[in-house]
Amino acid sequence: MNAIPNNAAKESRDIEQAIVAQDIQGRSIHNDTVGPAGWTGETPEDLEAFIKSLRPVDKALLDKALPHFHTITDDYVHVPLQDAFNWDETAKRLGVDAEGDWFIVAFRSVRKADADHALLFEADARAQQEAINSGGLLKYWYGDLNEHRECLAMCIWVNREYALKATRKPLHLQAARLAAQMYDSYQLERYSLVKRAGETVFSIQAL
Repeated sequence: MNAIPNNAAKESRDIEQAIVAQDIQGRSIHNDTVGPAGWTGETPEDLEAFIKSLRPVDKALLDKALPHFHTITDDYVHVPLQDAFNWDETAKRLGVDAEGDWFIVAFRSVRKADADHALLFEADARAQQEAINSGGLLKYWYGDLNEHRECLAMCIWVNREYALKATRKPLHLQAARLAAQMYDSYQLERYSLVKRAGETVFSIQAL
């Protein structure tokens, strides 16, 4: 796992849109399907543009597939992302003819033993809501803090551009600056998520 860099600017770039909110004690799995209901945006025009930009396959993913998305192992923090969730079952719910592509970010972290849980929770919860409101977020998942203070968080976005937009938001940048104080180490992973017509599985490739 990568050591935390010292340069604050690099931290902000590296963390990108990964939001790692947890409850104050770090004990709770959240599995939230988001979509347009949470995309308040900055203006009504933004929200209208977000909704118009959704492809039929995005709507199908939100309505038919992602509500059934879940882990398939208790060791999700250690196994490859492809082996941590019921990807194939989720893809199958889209139907054999569906095709589309999306962008995933996963954030694996080891929290410091003396981390200020309340401060981390407040900063990350605000950044999470900011990311939801900014548009393009389809799934927000983050897991329990285990006995070794390890955690996995993950977001599925409509595309990389929406994810990058969230990284430039002020509350995200504030939360990112806390990384050096809160984590012994962290690792950011980016993936493409692809569903091809004629198949009932996802292809997940690291980027």
